[in-house]
Amino acid sequence: MKKSASKRKPKTARPKETTGLDHPFFLGGDSRLAGFMHYEPPRSTDEYEKMDDRALFRRISDDLEELLARAYPTYFDEWLQKIAPNYSQRFPINRGSRLRTVIHESVVESLCLGLMKKIRSSSRSQSRRALAKYQRLLDQFLTEEPKHAANALAFIAIRLATYLENLFVKRPELMREVAAEYDLWPVNLSLRTAIRKGERKFQLRRLTFARNYLAQLRLNLKCDFPLVAESGAELMSPFKLAAQDVYRTLLLFRDSQSHARRPNAWAKKLLALPVPMTKETAIDWWKVAKVYVDERWDTGRSEFKPLIKHLGFNYPIELSSKTPYESSIRSRVIDNDLKDAFIALARNDL
Repeated sequence: MKKSASKRKPKTARPKETTGLDHPFFLGGDSRLAGFMHYEPPRSTDEYEKMDDRALFRRISDDLEELLARAYPTYFDEWLQKIAPNYSQRFPINRGSRLRTVIHESVVESLCLGLMKKIRSSSRSQSRRALAKYQRLLDQFLTEEPKHAANALAFIAIRLATYLENLFVKRPELMREVAAEYDLWPVNLSLRTAIRKGERKFQLRRLTFARNYLAQLRLNLKCDFPLVAESGAELMSPFKLAAQDVYRTLLLFRDSQSHARRPNAWAKKLLALPVPMTKETAIDWWKVAKVYVDERWDTGRSEFKPLIKHLGFNYPIELSSKTPYESSIRSRVIDNDLKDAFIALARNDL
């Protein structure tokens, strides 16, 4: 007898075949949906096993500085124009000049495979044509490389900020402990544009997230070493920069063993000061800082050049009927503006 249709075993569906492109697209998809992207284990290779965290940090820092140098290839030329009149020694040439002067096979082959062989050809005509082609390609390469380097820096920065956000989701206590030591923290923000009444308007996105994120991180809760909060684009006062340098120097001096080799009065007072500096202790901190700054004025006057020029005086100081006495300039630099900027660093949230 034939089996009834109701008793037949249902056919099992064969697994759908996927292409190789599906794997990298969905790899880690569950992790990303859960708010965490890093799904790979540490790289257990001989190269990485030999490197501790500090070695990795140094290598990454060096590579980032190399990308920055390639993104801003004209920096050295600009610096050279300022410094060259004061010095006579020969300076190294920049990256573009070096690649035009010394032909590197790796660069040539990256621009055009097989071009190096033509450059080395015994035929002069073929070699000249190959060299001319190399120069054309090199000009294009030196134009495009800064864009690629800047794009790489931006991509890495965005990705790192995202990693920090994801780490806070998975390890909040660890990230709070880390963030407490910093007064700056990277956060990815976005800008949306819209046309309203014929005018382009800009709206900052993720601002509420950034505020809540930094508050939950408890950023700057235990920061003793203030970082530069403003960039050069924001035209920070040189006195604020100087005040931050003085405060950071005193903190480093306080935590080092330098005081053991220099047991003077102000060093002993520095060790007795509480950290970090608050509004209540700012004057005591400045009394110690002033002794240190006065010593620097006597032994390293050139360090005050930006401050002196910022107040409208010439450097070196040239006494004349229009110029106050040196003691007056010193008082304005140290006792007025630098003092105000230093005390302004004091924390008022403790």
